[in-house]
Amino acid sequence: MLTSLTTTKAQSFIELPAQTLVINAEIYTLAPEKPWAEAFVYDADGTILAIGSETTLTERYGSDSTIIDLNGQMILPGFQDTHVHVPEAGINESLCLLPATADLSTYETLIKECAVEQADSSWVRAAGVSLFELRNTRELPIDVLDRAVADRPVIILDDLGHAVWTNSAGLRAAEINQNTPDPQGGIIHRNPRSKALTGLLLEDAQQLVRNAAAPDSEAIYNGLLSALQTLAENGITTVSDAGGYWMQNHDAAWQRAADEGTLSVRAANSLYLYPALDKGMQLTQLRKRFDNNPDDWLRFDTAKIYLDGILDLGTAAMISPYHLPVDENYPSGFNYFQTEKLHQYVQALHDIGYRMHFHVIGDRATREALDSIENINGSADAIRARRHRTTHTYLVHPDDIPRFRSLGVIADFQVGADSTDIDYHHYLAEFIGDRAYDLLPVNTLLEGGASVTLSSDWDADPLSPLGIIENALTRASHNIDSLETAIRLVTLDAAFALGHDNTTGSLEAGKFADFVVLDRNIFDVEHHEISEAKVLMTFVGGHRVYQAD
Repeated sequence: MLTSLTTTKAQSFIELPAQTLVINAEIYTLAPEKPWAEAFVYDADGTILAIGSETTLTERYGSDSTIIDLNGQMILPGFQDTHVHVPEAGINESLCLLPATADLSTYETLIKECAVEQADSSWVRAAGVSLFELRNTRELPIDVLDRAVADRPVIILDDLGHAVWTNSAGLRAAEINQNTPDPQGGIIHRNPRSKALTGLLLEDAQQLVRNAAAPDSEAIYNGLLSALQTLAENGITTVSDAGGYWMQNHDAAWQRAADEGTLSVRAANSLYLYPALDKGMQLTQLRKRFDNNPDDWLRFDTAKIYLDGILDLGTAAMISPYHLPVDENYPSGFNYFQTEKLHQYVQALHDIGYRMHFHVIGDRATREALDSIENINGSADAIRARRHRTTHTYLVHPDDIPRFRSLGVIADFQVGADSTDIDYHHYLAEFIGDRAYDLLPVNTLLEGGASVTLSSDWDADPLSPLGIIENALTRASHNIDSLETAIRLVTLDAAFALGHDNTTGSLEAGKFADFVVLDRNIFDVEHHEISEAKVLMTFVGGHRVYQAD
């Protein structure tokens, strides 16, 4: 008998049998003393009672158990994604998808078509454009959108999540005009020559328009449900949602899913720290929203703190200046927070109970994240136990490598095909020189004794954990040397980063039966073929949340 979801109350699944025995499987457990097994049994609470040989467990539990026979398929602990944008990924499915690069006339035509498709929407919404190319065009980008759509505001999300493009109606909706100063952590882009507004808003300035254009609660909830299905299809049983835009009510959509029984993953989610908000007001909101109850499938126990932007926009914070600055106003990149205010926030959030999740791209941002943890007034053991982490972690100065281990800061990486492509590194070398060839130093941090995780950053990058494992093993530099390590970084070590490795991340007695069934044993295929494996079933707490057709 296999179980499925119902929708009556939070995590209200069909009641499990008293005992369920999983047999005839190749089970990679990640338990150090027993890495492989043939069978395991779990109880009505979804807790594993025993794991080991099929003969032994069948003799002991078979007569009193519901049997799941997997016909020799492989089982892994459920994948855990420590950096993923869940509601946004679902919401973005309904946007008009534009090419990353095109001329302005092409974009004008496509936006006109998008406006017709979205005739009933109060905003025209699209995504996918590389706004780097639009900052110095002869014609102002805002004028192009004004011609394309004169009667409604337009929002176009960039392809990297760090900028938006809007029209004059969009600026008015966001209460931005020629005299509006750049907000803390953001750039209201102006033409370098005329100083006219271009309609491009970079880094945190984009939140002014995103907040004004936020979909209604029903659209956010439906986007979340769609994304949850995609997570289950990819064998993901735990996430940490890295958006956390509470001013757009993303957290309310998650809570509704928990309340209505439609939540199909464990979620240790982030809440976004807005650089321009009043500190006292923001801390009050974050204190009210904090939840780290280990018995809850849904927790809000992480603070998402952007420290810089991205290399492509010249907003990544660098210790040494860019060789060719993208923006002459920021020769060494851009900071979201002033140092003193950052340290105040980190101290206050740590005292509330939050773990920090720092967005860092440049090596200066990485250093500033480590500095802010080192500056916390508290016991070293308590600080290490909180498991603060950096994410992206593109560049790390050699002097800062050992600090990850000494401070107990976890380094989270995304090693998608685009970011690890040598052509992308050649491109970045034009701006930052040879530093471009030391991006995403996963193996260096591992060799330095740091705790490391791999995540997706979906939907900016592909979601598949199997693809992540493959890329981590096959990338041209800083590749991981073993499949065992790569699997651990998306299961047990990810569980450690999220603070529930005592109950998830490996398949052992006393832990939850969170597991994924694959159509082949990935230890039996070449590394470059791992992503071809298919997820057949996904179980969370013993409940099946996905089965392939």
